[in-house]
Amino acid sequence: MKRILLLIVFFMAVSLPSVFSQINVFHIDNSTLETGREGVFYSLPRTVIKIDVTIDRIENYKGPYSEYALKYLGLKNVVMTNSVEYKITDMNVTTSQQPDPDQYYFLELRGGMSKGDKSSLLSFTESGLILGVIPDRVDSIVKEVKVTNMKEPELATEKDVFPEVFKYSADVNFFEKVDTIIRKVNIDTMTLERQYLKRTVVEKSPEQKAKEASDYIVKIKDNRFNLISGFQEVNYGKETLEYMDAQLKQMEKEYLKLFTGISLHKTLNFSFVYTPNPNQVNTEVPIFKYMKSKGMMELDEPGGKIVTIKVQRSGTTSSVSNYLKKGGEAGKSHGFYYRIPELARVTVKVDENLTEETQCLVSQLGIVSFLPASQWKVQFYKETGGIKGIKLE
Repeated sequence: MKRILLLIVFFMAVSLPSVFSQINVFHIDNSTLETGREGVFYSLPRTVIKIDVTIDRIENYKGPYSEYALKYLGLKNVVMTNSVEYKITDMNVTTSQQPDPDQYYFLELRGGMSKGDKSSLLSFTESGLILGVIPDRVDSIVKEVKVTNMKEPELATEKDVFPEVFKYSADVNFFEKVDTIIRKVNIDTMTLERQYLKRTVVEKSPEQKAKEASDYIVKIKDNRFNLISGFQEVNYGKETLEYMDAQLKQMEKEYLKLFTGISLHKTLNFSFVYTPNPNQVNTEVPIFKYMKSKGMMELDEPGGKIVTIKVQRSGTTSSVSNYLKKGGEAGKSHGFYYRIPELARVTVKVDENLTEETQCLVSQLGIVSFLPASQWKVQFYKETGGIKGIKLE
């Protein structure tokens, strides 16, 4: 009977997962001495805030006949000078994770473990963030893509833009001027008058060109009205009528550009990365500068409006932090360290009329604690380092 009881106890001891009674985890910093023991390193993540900014670049080009827009067409709101201006149209705040240099740990693997146990004990991301020890529940690894600022496109010159946009300005630049010259010839008591026609080629003035262009616009409008009203008394098909109307409408638009000018819009995308610092909470931190006439600027450039980011604590982990401070660290051996992230409000501010606010979990604003050195199988959230799943053995 005693032999049977001893065999039962023996088999129970063998069947227990010995892996988790053979580990010890301790924090690594500059003062930690090398132990020469066997194990692996892992890191807890910290939160990085990414600010994506979309800017609309507006290039304004003056029309060749803008000075005569009011006189001949009665248009007031036209482009009078060539200029470039920038406008922030959208801001988006997202978060990602990276290894926290202040939260590296060494997982000591003590004796009594087989090589297979050691190799299958833990799973990590490519950057060394721990994912856990629960099998068949490891998160897929996603490569981080570094986003850099887009190169600002070169501003198109008037020489490049005008032939394409103001194409109807390329018209006949000269006209024939005919002058009548009268000569008087006296013969005895008679006076004779002789008329001569003098033909010369004269360059058109800008106002003459503007007057011709405005006459074309009026003529196009009349032709559209006659077409739509059926003045020609021709039974056009629907497709033919729509095509002719669209062509006249496009021609009218092109002639109007000669007076109103044009505005070309280009979208520029920029990305900025900010790592929240627990010592800078509730403080507006400058991230870049913005000027309407220049767009995005570096912080050390003169002028411009400073765009700031502010991270505010919500205090969701304060009670846990106070509890841990009262209890202290119990025991010498620690199991896996994990994080409890803090919920924070992130505000990116350009001015009073343009702000972007969001709430997110920020790992480094929370607290770090640890599990007992045995009896656990754990899975972590790679985004925060918090516990996703836990299993008692």
